[in-house]
Amino acid sequence: MESFKRPFGLTAAAVLLALALTACGQAAKSATPTSLTQSPSDFDGQSVTVSGTVKSPATRKTRRGQMLTFQLCDSACISVVEFGDDATQTEGATANLTGTFHESFGRIRHMTNVLIVGGRRGMGGGGMSPQASPT
Repeated sequence: MESFKRPFGLTAAAVLLALALTACGQAAKSATPTSLTQSPSDFDGQSVTVSGTVKSPATRKTRRGQMLTFQLCDSACISVVEFGDDATQTEGATANLTGTFHESFGRIRHMTNVLIVGGRRGMGGGGMSPQASPT
């Protein structure tokens, strides 16, 4: 049986490509509102995906556009700040959100345990895929 030999340059390029893709595309960690409130420092500054029930959604206009704030809950609640003109949530709906979690957020209105969704680069990024199924 013949052994297959790869050129060194091709192997090195494949390894470098795999490393680059891993560094750029780090997946969001899955978490629950309860796990985030119990160990907020473990998730601080990280991309997380969280599911829960929407409570008290409120929309307001800012200089950057629309901002939606609400609580995302299971047996505990976290605050969510979602930026974007298409940001909508319904009271009692189940939402599955991906964003950047912050143990502490805001200068004027200081909040703790906050998920930032959308917004400009550096603000927390992330995306949203709501599942509008009232409970």
